[in-house]
Amino acid sequence: MPRRLASALPSWIIAVVGTALAVVWAGDQWAAGISVAMGASLLVSFIVQLSMQRKHGLVNRLAFTTAGSLVIGAVGIAIAWPLNGLG
Repeated sequence: MPRRLASALPSWIIAVVGTALAVVWAGDQWAAGISVAMGASLLVSFIVQLSMQRKHGLVNRLAFTTAGSLVIGAVGIAIAWPLNGLG
């Protein structure tokens, strides 16, 4: 598995699980739940990338991970909005 994808997976898993939980169980507070999930995902991405102790490609790996997390959050918003209305 490429290093870029392997380092992004923990962050994306947190984004998917957090967004899914926010859409299903947060009810009217789904927007806040998705925001918390995105924040946690971004923190994990920084921790994972910095723990690799590899300078080369850090910005590209962070951009890749962050973009994927934001796409996951956008899909969650697109699903939650019709189901629950505006948060």
